[in-house]
Amino acid sequence: MKTNFFENIAGLNVPGNWKIAIHADRTGQMTVSALFSTEANGDNAQKVVPPMVLTGTAQEMDEGFFEAIEQPVQQTAGLFRNMEAYLKSLEEAKKQSKMEQDKNKVKPAPGNVKSADVDIEVAESKVDKEAKLKAYDEAMRKVNELNDFCKYAEALDILPNETDYPDKKAELDKKRADLNRKKEQLEKLPQLF
Repeated sequence: MKTNFFENIAGLNVPGNWKIAIHADRTGQMTVSALFSTEANGDNAQKVVPPMVLTGTAQEMDEGFFEAIEQPVQQTAGLFRNMEAYLKSLEEAKKQSKMEQDKNKVKPAPGNVKSADVDIEVAESKVDKEAKLKAYDEAMRKVNELNDFCKYAEALDILPNETDYPDKKAELDKKRADLNRKKEQLEKLPQLF
């Protein structure tokens, strides 16, 4: 027995998943439930699309099944394509919006701060503080390396400024004084011999 059922499915030209259930009762009536969905649609809306339910005799199903489902399947496939395109566009818009927000970030005046803005500012200030502390630690590491090689003038040139790191003022003053003292001693050293 040859059928052209699968050729007809392929002829609909809608790639996706098919779930077909067939129920035959004692009177010869058939109920066919056909549910079409796409493979990679990220929208949960496709889960609420109901299956197409057709009832008739075997002969009626053979003659009219594909004619009955063709238009609804095409509409469903179009809807799923539109949902997928919409989701991709929405994701791209979110990226673009985030990029624009980051580019044009304006901090509100202290009196006009909303609680969401405060959370954002707190997070940004933590990131800024961490980055600033990392830069300070890196500069001090380089200062110490130069100090080890008796390159005191170069170490003084890259020593962080107290105005940029007010909480490190005492440490920076002490390091600056030590480097200046060593620099002066080094400058006098050739005169001793």
